[in-house]
Amino acid sequence: MKRLQDKVGIITGAARGIGRATALKFAQDGCHVALSDMNLAGVEETAALCRAHGVKAIAMRTDVTNTQDVQAMVDQCVAELGGVDALFNNAGVFYNAGPTGIADMSDDEWDRMIAICLTGVFKVSRAVLAHWVKTGTAGAIVNSASISAAIAFTRSSHYCAAKAGVASFTRCTALEYGPIGVRCNSIAPGIIQTDMTKPALSSAETMADWMRRIPLKKLGQPEDVAEVVAWLVSDESRYVTGDMIFIDGGWVLE
Repeated sequence: MKRLQDKVGIITGAARGIGRATALKFAQDGCHVALSDMNLAGVEETAALCRAHGVKAIAMRTDVTNTQDVQAMVDQCVAELGGVDALFNNAGVFYNAGPTGIADMSDDEWDRMIAICLTGVFKVSRAVLAHWVKTGTAGAIVNSASISAAIAFTRSSHYCAAKAGVASFTRCTALEYGPIGVRCNSIAPGIIQTDMTKPALSSAETMADWMRRIPLKKLGQPEDVAEVVAWLVSDESRYVTGDMIFIDGGWVLE
């Protein structure tokens, strides 16, 4: 039997990159998936790829900063797939128009980053946790943090603050809901080769600096992250909770 056979997972930010790779990994492991993103065409494509592995997959356009959108996503997942066993809070943004120093950062830049990368994690988790409490069930949550949760980067204070908040929120969730069987962990990817990081990777200077910092001397791939997320929501990690796992090629060892 596959390790996620007949489980149901929600994945936000599933139209591309890490979200799509994780959705496909869940599907390969036998998990039915409810996929959401602001990019409906992209997430519908991801759902179709998942169905090719013989699982049920639904696609939704969901704004994780909107409480009504989030509740509708969870309700649809429960109605069409029968429940929720796993949640991967993956939706996020990197930068809007590029890195910005604190003194030059607008309210909108700060608010948008915090709303999507941190408050969105709270709103989706809240809806799923409420479902578990109401139904007397439990499951596993994985939140997408970053190496930025543990180390500082210049001109990235809003991103670092949001991801540090995700790491802390993860620990609070694990502590508060562990007694009813909920496990909650976060992942801390380093530089993963996706469309979101493509603009930064197009700079030879930036690329050289980043490669210098990575002991394994190669960029991470979305599948590297997907493998860890699938493990964290499976029974193979049944005694792991409140942790943050680095997927960074060794960057934070420096």
